[in-house]
This record gives sequence, structure tokens and C-alpha cells, in this order.
Amino acid sequence: MIIDRVYVIQKIINKTHAKRYLEIGVREGECFLRIRACNKIAVDPQILISFKKKRKYIFRNLYNIFNKYAAVTSDVYFEYAKNYLKMNKLDVVFIDGLHTYEQSLKDVQNALENITDDGIIIMHDCNPQSEAAAHPASSTQEGEHQKVPGFAGDWNGDVWKTIVHLRSQRKDLDVFVLDCDQGLGFITKRKPLNILNYNQEEIRCLTYKDLERDRVRMLNLQPIDYLNSYLDTL
Repeated sequence: MIIDRVYVIQKIINKTHAKRYLEIGVREGECFLRIRACNKIAVDPQILISFKKKRKYIFRNLYNIFNKYAAVTSDVYFEYAKNYLKMNKLDVVFIDGLHTYEQSLKDVQNALENITDDGIIIMHDCNPQSEAAAHPASSTQEGEHQKVPGFAGDWNGDVWKTIVHLRSQRKDLDVFVLDCDQGLGFITKRKPLNILNYNQEEIRCLTYKDLERDRVRMLNLQPIDYLNSYLDTL
């Protein structure tokens, strides 16, 4: 069994009977089209899902009949959809957009304003396995262009700093990273069991070497088996 983002997200949706799912960073829809939820919203300025692929996945997954597609940046979406989201709070949000600390943090903050009190945010790329994969850049293409030594095509950026930020600055959120699929971050409106104490300047100055030295503590990194225990708390 492959435990990846699709598997984990679907487990969360099934356990919580979630109705409204939003995904940021959809691209070709490899995750989005496989998810089964009553109300699904795709947000990406470059949605690369052909009509043929949409039709194929409707036959595979009938929930896709009612998909909503927003071909805009996440910032623009949250602004123009604020009235709709005020009346239709989200249950599960998956963030896999621009892999930078600044934008992923903004996406989390916007999502937090628009989810239910027991809603769950899941964020991809939180546990980079190499310095090259964690190199700050605005896109995979930029990372390739910069010719970072050791870059092998996997780009996580510095999303991991958003985990450190939330665990340091938000005492009202429970945050941890599941050690699978390049790191799946979980964010919920719960009292945290443990916290960090970095200030914003310290977070900005953190490097991949800092992460490598103290990965488990900084990310509140949990093994894959923890998923079952977590599901029992929902």
C-alpha cells in the first residue's frame, strides 16, 4: 500500500465526513481528481487539466461532476470568494502551491480564516531530504535555472519554515509533519502538545543545515504509523 497525499487526504475526509475540499496548487490534477468529496474546489493560476482528462476522471470518480475550477492565484481566490467561503466554510484544505515560506504561510493563514473550527489543513513538501530540494526559489524551473548543486528535479523549497513559524508563533494551533510523501504537514485549531520559540527573524535566518541537525523537533515529525492514532482523535 502506498501512503501518499491522496491516501492521507482521503482517510481524513472519510473519517470526518468532510463535505468541502479545497486544493491549492492543482496543476495536472493528479491529486485533485482522485479525491472523493461532495464539493471540491481547485485553485491554480495554471490549471493543466484537459477536457479529455476531466471527462475520464468523471467516469472514474463521479464526485468530479461538480468540481469548481479557479484558474487564479490563491491570494486572488480567497479575496474574490470571501463571501462564498463565509457562508460555506471549508472542511479540508490541501496546500501544494508555490513552495516558498512566505506564500505557503499566507496560504495557511487564508485557509485558517475559511475552515470550520474542526477543519484540517494539510500541506505538502514539509520535509525536504536534501539541501538542493530545499533551496529557496519561486518555481521548479527557477530552481533548475539556478543550477543548485545536487538538484535532481524534486523541489520542496522552504515550506518547512512555515511549520516552524506556526509552531512558534501560533499557540492556538496543533502542528505536526507526517513522515511520508516528502512531508505532509497537519494544522488544526487545537491546543498544541508542544511548541517552539523561534522569533520571525530567527525563522528567516534558519538554513537547511539547521533543519538537518534538529529535524524531528523542529517539524514535530511523526512516523507513518502515527496517522492511525491521529485519525482516532478526529
